[in-house]
Amino acid sequence: MAEAPAVLYSGVIDHQRPPEWAGTVVGLTGVQPSVANRTAAAALLLLVDGEVFALTYGLGHHLIAPGYLAPGFGLAFNLRALGPGAVRHVTHTAMDARGRTDRNSVAVDQRIDTFGIEQYGEIVTRLVGKPKDIPLTFTQGRSRTAQITGSDSLRIHLGQHPEALVADLREILRIYREEKEDTEFGFITRVRPLKSSDPRRTELDTSLDAMLGPDGPQERLALTVPTIHLDGEEATSAYVLKVARARHMLTGDLALDPVRDAVAGLEPGQRLKALKRGSIQGYADEEATEATSSAIPAHKWIAAEANLGSSRFFHHEGQWFEIGDQHTEILHDQVDAILAEPSDIALPDWEPEQKDERTYNEWAAGETEGYTCLDRKLLYTQQHPHGIEGCDLLGPNNELIHVKRAASTAPLSHLFQQGRIAIEALLFDREAREKFVARTRAVDPDRELPDDWLPTTVVFAISLPNHENVSSRSLFTFAQVSLLQTFTALRNLGIKVAVTNITTVK
Repeated sequence: MAEAPAVLYSGVIDHQRPPEWAGTVVGLTGVQPSVANRTAAAALLLLVDGEVFALTYGLGHHLIAPGYLAPGFGLAFNLRALGPGAVRHVTHTAMDARGRTDRNSVAVDQRIDTFGIEQYGEIVTRLVGKPKDIPLTFTQGRSRTAQITGSDSLRIHLGQHPEALVADLREILRIYREEKEDTEFGFITRVRPLKSSDPRRTELDTSLDAMLGPDGPQERLALTVPTIHLDGEEATSAYVLKVARARHMLTGDLALDPVRDAVAGLEPGQRLKALKRGSIQGYADEEATEATSSAIPAHKWIAAEANLGSSRFFHHEGQWFEIGDQHTEILHDQVDAILAEPSDIALPDWEPEQKDERTYNEWAAGETEGYTCLDRKLLYTQQHPHGIEGCDLLGPNNELIHVKRAASTAPLSHLFQQGRIAIEALLFDREAREKFVARTRAVDPDRELPDDWLPTTVVFAISLPNHENVSSRSLFTFAQVSLLQTFTALRNLGIKVAVTNITTVK
């Protein structure tokens, strides 16, 4: 076609079966309709300037194996081709296990920032809008510009004659290769999920499997609590790990070592697979009779970072994400700005005799004037039946202080999310707020906390080993994303956020 090599494949999908609704019609009328589903499909493959394009018609997209697709091609094109303030529809998904996907549409053209997307906490997967002035067949001689839809694929009007079609494909390829994304859409490419068909996943999974081995590097491997278990984590006293046909009872705070030890002896290539087949389930009691979570696939508890060439990736809740090279420093700068926020909270050093967070919190509240220990004082509400923790310590000016001692910075993503959940509950759930005030007065009768109290400040107090301070360089990538997401969300609610370090004494 117009000197471009091409292959056409077409056919009919005919299962010789009646449609699903036929049974309902028979039940209602006693009449069997003489109908069957037959669907046409076609795919036209063209080689243009070294790239193969697949034009599909009907159900032709089902004829293309996903592994051959360029992930995010259509979205990447739209980031370069849409006009400023010309977005009509956005599909975006929360970057965690909540499974929330939002589809927002507007009747008139809008800027992307009017759709309320969390710039580091959500992934844009589909973008619909009007293109700017680009020389394609369908944009010429029209008073109204048609919309284009970009996701993995690109839905767009193309020329109806061979020469016009090939010219359109060349222009699409030029824009995709050479044009820069509009600054309006810059945040969309900061963090991207890798599709299941992305060939890099195999190499990244191999790298993670090696980290889980007995000699694997541990610096960028950790265990984190999946989002789906955040509400139940505070009420959890024990975990059951089922992996490689063995059952392990884990009490106290869940750590990486027991999970890694359970698979470290397996053959290379089998460790990550074993975690995917296995599970971790939380229980309120050490006899494992009262579950606080479902059986969550064990690999979804593993956080890891890996590099392929100059690209950085992180594994979170069972999925790989890529953070754009050009945005890494932007993320560092924004996190450093948050960490530089001043705080009046200065907690005492963590002495060796304080073996765990609960012991430290009780001791710190007794040693430091103006502090009340509310660690493990769960608030059970209709919205949070498993209970949430308002804070670990209540500061002199009623600051909500969340304390964490961590062997690495990966678990801090859970701390930041936990703090956000607590603030949102205390702001918007009257039952939670009333119970928090009552619990505080019961623990510390001398504490003045009015009935109409509302939180204004949250402080994350963190103790890391070897006198290390929290920084953008020490934080796991997803912990940075979680901190930035939490900071932005709480700041928009009028809440001040600060991070302070606790010195650990050996």
